[in-house]
Amino acid sequence: MNKKNLLSIIILSTLFLNITPSFAQDNTNEYKTASTLVRVTTNMFGYNFITRHIAQNVIKKALNKNVKGDYTVKIDSFSGVDLKKGKFRGLIIDGKDLCLEDSIYFSKLHLETTSNFNYVDYSKKPIVFKTDVPMDYVVEITEDDLNKTVEKDNFFNSFSAMIPLVNIDKFKFQLTDNKVRLNTAIRFPFSKSIKFSISGSPKIEDGKIILTDIQTSGTRHDFSERIANVMNNYNLLENIKLNLFNGTDSTMTVKNVKVQDKKICIDGNLVIKKA
Repeated sequence: MNKKNLLSIIILSTLFLNITPSFAQDNTNEYKTASTLVRVTTNMFGYNFITRHIAQNVIKKALNKNVKGDYTVKIDSFSGVDLKKGKFRGLIIDGKDLCLEDSIYFSKLHLETTSNFNYVDYSKKPIVFKTDVPMDYVVEITEDDLNKTVEKDNFFNSFSAMIPLVNIDKFKFQLTDNKVRLNTAIRFPFSKSIKFSISGSPKIEDGKIILTDIQTSGTRHDFSERIANVMNNYNLLENIKLNLFNGTDSTMTVKNVKVQDKKICIDGNLVIKKA
């Protein structure tokens, strides 16, 4: 190494060591980000890469505490110095084979921040959100996910409680042709078991997912209406408490829902609230 290159490295190293502590001690503006010079010098030394790796692993662990699954996390950071403080441009989370509270299943989840400045203290346990973090989300639920959720959730009990004097067999859902179909068997007092099915197209109404264009087979019309009302009053997404991170509150808006390729695809907005 020639003297000129060695001198350049020494100067940059000295500059890095002097600038970083002074920035870290600047508490005049908690939401301030590092200067261009700090970003350039920290990137040169690989500090940004290291802090991204650490933050991504911390977020994966925090997610898995409430929503178990296989996650990929990507962070778009301003600099390593900012990211160490929890300040970043954007975050993308992709998850698959997910289970919420050991009872609600979904195959895929995509979350992506929509703000260009986010502030999360991921060094705390639980993670502390210092700004609201708005996100777009996409969820995919397969037939298998839906049937496993219904098996573990109180969906079946809701039907039994709201339609007394009727015995209802185990449900099975099918997804086809933009329709959600429920197949079961029912038995009225002093009668034989009757196979029954009800299907409808999912639609967003007043922020809820409901079934429209209801079609039934196997039983009388008035009973079919009661079944349809129970299905529409029981909104699965309302029962999901989206505490993706322990100790946080969040709000969710559903924008679109459709059935394709034997999957229910739902998208909307999610805001993880500032602590």
